[in-house]
Amino acid sequence: MNKQIALFLSFLFFCYCVTPMAYAADTSSQTSQTTTTPSTSTTPSATPAATTKATTPSSSVTSDTYLADQFGDLKSISKDDKKKINALLKMDAIDTASVDSFGLDQQITRAQLAKSVAIILGLRIDKAVATSNFSDVQSDDPTRPYIEALKNSALTYDVVDKFNPTGQVTRQELAMLLIKGLGLDEKAKAEMPSKDETVDSTYKSYVTYAIKQKIMTNQTEGKFSGSVPVTRKAFALAVYEAMQLHLTTAKPAKASIAEVKLMGTGKISVRLNRDVDSNKAILNVTKYGSDTAMPSSTVWSDDNMNATLETDALTYGKYTIELSGMDAGSIDKGKIEFLSEVGQIQKLEIVTSSEKLPKSKVLIEFKATNQYGENEILSASDLNIMVGAQNRKVDFYPDKNAFTIDLSKELIDSKVMVSLLEKRSFKTASKSFIVGDFPIVSKIEVGELKIPGGQLIFKAGVRAYLKLKAYDQHGYPVVDSDILNMGIHKSFTATGNVINQTGGNDFVDFDNDGFPEMQMEANMDLDGDKEVIVNLFSAGEQVSTTINVTALKTPATVVIKPLAEPAAEGDGEKLFGLVIKDSTGYEFSTSEIVEAETTGRISVYATGGIVLEADTLTREGRQVAIRSTDGQIRVKEVKAAGPATINVRMNALNETVTLPMNIEKPRKPNSIKLDAESSVSVTLFNGVNPSTTFRIYDQYDIEYSTNQTDYKVEMKLEKISGEKGAISKTVLPGNVALVSDANPILLKEVNQIAGKGITITPHATLKGSYRLTASLVKVDSNLQIVETLDSLSVSLNVVDIKKADLVYWLDLGDSLNAAGKLYYDWGNTKSVTDATYLFNNASYKLAGKDVVVGVKDSSGYKVSYTPKVKWLAVSNPNIIAFNGDPVNPKFIGINEGKTTLKVFFDTPLGQKDLTMEYPISADPMDVSELKINQPTPKSVAGGAALPLNGLYVWDTKLMGQIQVVSNYGSFVNQNCTVSASCPTGYQDQITPVNNILQAKMWISDIVYLTGTTSAQQDTISIGNDFKISYTRVGSTTSNNIKQFTINFASQDQYKTFIAVLQ
Repeated sequence: MNKQIALFLSFLFFCYCVTPMAYAADTSSQTSQTTTTPSTSTTPSATPAATTKATTPSSSVTSDTYLADQFGDLKSISKDDKKKINALLKMDAIDTASVDSFGLDQQITRAQLAKSVAIILGLRIDKAVATSNFSDVQSDDPTRPYIEALKNSALTYDVVDKFNPTGQVTRQELAMLLIKGLGLDEKAKAEMPSKDETVDSTYKSYVTYAIKQKIMTNQTEGKFSGSVPVTRKAFALAVYEAMQLHLTTAKPAKASIAEVKLMGTGKISVRLNRDVDSNKAILNVTKYGSDTAMPSSTVWSDDNMNATLETDALTYGKYTIELSGMDAGSIDKGKIEFLSEVGQIQKLEIVTSSEKLPKSKVLIEFKATNQYGENEILSASDLNIMVGAQNRKVDFYPDKNAFTIDLSKELIDSKVMVSLLEKRSFKTASKSFIVGDFPIVSKIEVGELKIPGGQLIFKAGVRAYLKLKAYDQHGYPVVDSDILNMGIHKSFTATGNVINQTGGNDFVDFDNDGFPEMQMEANMDLDGDKEVIVNLFSAGEQVSTTINVTALKTPATVVIKPLAEPAAEGDGEKLFGLVIKDSTGYEFSTSEIVEAETTGRISVYATGGIVLEADTLTREGRQVAIRSTDGQIRVKEVKAAGPATINVRMNALNETVTLPMNIEKPRKPNSIKLDAESSVSVTLFNGVNPSTTFRIYDQYDIEYSTNQTDYKVEMKLEKISGEKGAISKTVLPGNVALVSDANPILLKEVNQIAGKGITITPHATLKGSYRLTASLVKVDSNLQIVETLDSLSVSLNVVDIKKADLVYWLDLGDSLNAAGKLYYDWGNTKSVTDATYLFNNASYKLAGKDVVVGVKDSSGYKVSYTPKVKWLAVSNPNIIAFNGDPVNPKFIGINEGKTTLKVFFDTPLGQKDLTMEYPISADPMDVSELKINQPTPKSVAGGAALPLNGLYVWDTKLMGQIQVVSNYGSFVNQNCTVSASCPTGYQDQITPVNNILQAKMWISDIVYLTGTTSAQQDTISIGNDFKISYTRVGSTTSNNIKQFTINFASQDQYKTFIAVLQ
């Protein structure tokens, strides 16, 4: 019953979607058959020819008559005439009678005349004007902009309020119009009028001059036949000759933008009225309401009259194209507005060709085409997808225009309707499929091997994924993992047991493209590198492929790097670097060092007062001392002074490498210094609250912040000159009051001062100089100072801001990377210069920087005052883009190169500006670090009953915030409070760029509760969306996995996180 209802509703939706399209098509058909006879003409008008554009040849075709050859009636004319007509067809400057007939002898209409003349004479065609000056020209008439171009150029001299677009054009009218349009009116009037009686007196001079300039010729018996309607052939040849004059002797003195056409979502065609110096000419596009040009690239045609701009994807609204960069006085009309209506889907279609689908999960593909014929990639949020099946769940594949549906519960030969609704343009697509029989894997195509984290080598103990495509007995792709597991038999041919087959080697969609891969795990204990033949058997064939598995390398030499500073009794964490090489001299990577210890090829231990991270008294399982994040030996704490050693044993060789050291006596405070960001002299004025930081060092000149009962820091504030109260207050973090005029001396603990920023607040009007002194002192049991160990003072000068001698500088760093180029090269964006999209994307914008103006006083010390930035001007917006936001000004790299930046900012004395040349590099994205917010191993409270299925790994119950740090920003994934800025409840900055980062997570080292059989074991995995998939097998209310490791890899960085479920 439910199925019948679903089918009925799908049918209603289908009818609702299709009916408007059918109605529109019918209306269009009726309209095209209606011929309008102009009421202003006494001569019967010819039926207007169909407005048909010839097919544009591909870029590989160079024939100068290619387009003309598509029309049967042009084959009989001379090749010279055919070339001329071909030139007009290429420009879309003339309409044809039909798709296969040019209509040589048909008469042209006034509307067709307007289009051709406006184009070949470079008249300004302003499509932003929505209405016509003529009552008989409709607003939706495609020739309206050309008719208005004639009107604005004073070439509609024979009409007032009606243009008569379907009326005829005589030969003498054409001659007069072309001569006037070329600006040759005065020269024509100076000619001896024609004595030809077939030409009316008004036109005689123009006809004479048109013949003289070889624009037109006489007809039979030397007569011009001025009142005869012009044919399309005569018209085409005349406008071609007029165009040649326009480009040469009658060329306009100044350049103007004649026409703008949108060719794509970020592609604009610009036509000028004459050629220009393309080395000087600059074309910029600006969105209405903005003063900043959008980054764009310009390609000029050979004639230097036409240019194509590629820019950010345009949104709906008004834009302006501006021509600049040329010599003064060489531009007439250098600006033109146009309306962008991009983003409209014109056609939506389901392109899955098969009418019958297998009784399983199936992949449905669709195509969305915009008004420029471009394919649009839609997101799941752009569509409503309705499936008339029992299981209506849809798995959508981003960046693919595809989704899977499950037909496994449907009856064979039943029908299932799939319907799509695109929400923005309300386009629909529907297709009815017949459910076929159960799929049997009959053909397999094997692809490349993929390894998590972008690794290139399949190593022992690692899981890899073999890409493949399988097809059923009817040739349809098999995308159901269950069907693949049942329908493909796997075997591995190699020397020894190389591939672990205990896990079933299930098929999983590793790269989320809709086609599952076959996962394989190489055994850990290999005696050497192995070549493995993977054999896959289906019902119809056998295929094989060869893969290589690299054995774990055997350590032959070890170097333990000493500490750069002394270790002392009572110290906490210390890290010792390792360099490990095999017998060939190959140096182990970080992950290989970690693997060497966890697989038992090396053992690490210490003597003396050193405690390694793996304390055998408190930690279960294999004892490790090497950090997975960087491959360094971690000392947890140092308990005693005296001799000590750290040792690494190479177990295969039975050799041990030892680093001896001497643990020093406990640390104590010894000296005081200023933080590197603090100055010995601070300039203050109203509204500026600078911070000063003192740092304490021990007897080994290492920073110190531990409290001891007999060591304190004395803080003192003294007025040197000026007005008392010029310093209103000083406070520690948390707004804890420190010294002031009322309380000038205080004794504080070491950790209250060491490394803590002291915020200083000046009085709004009082001026004066103070001294702030921090002294490291030793005290007795009564807190009386018995010794001053060290002392340091900072001068605080409160001044009038308008009299302060301030120096401004641009604090923009040394360089940026070209984010626009990177994300375009990787296919993340559709344009290199798509700056708007970069700034609006939470991941891409991380590659940008804030526009900051730094301030120093006359002595060169930094002043804690940040001027308000008003604007950033960029000389070449194709290299750097500015977000145009004075509240939060940022800039971002687009292309590699150098450009000049000019920053405008406010100061107490008015607006200033600074200029600098700024370089943009095109370095590849390089991951330098992976970060996990939570400690590892982590005991998960309540983990034994915690529903893990569907949790993201960055859930606070597990890893917490995760970060991938790169030279294009730090990408953070974390939970967040649901709000307008965080509608999903989580922040995911990694996924949008993960095609470059290649961040991957997988589960290993699963520990089950004692007594759990293999048949009872729960299963756990992590998908490409970093979401945990957990299936309870032994119980419906609790987990029988008590511990597991999450492996986190990106490029050559690797980190692990151990979760202990309690």
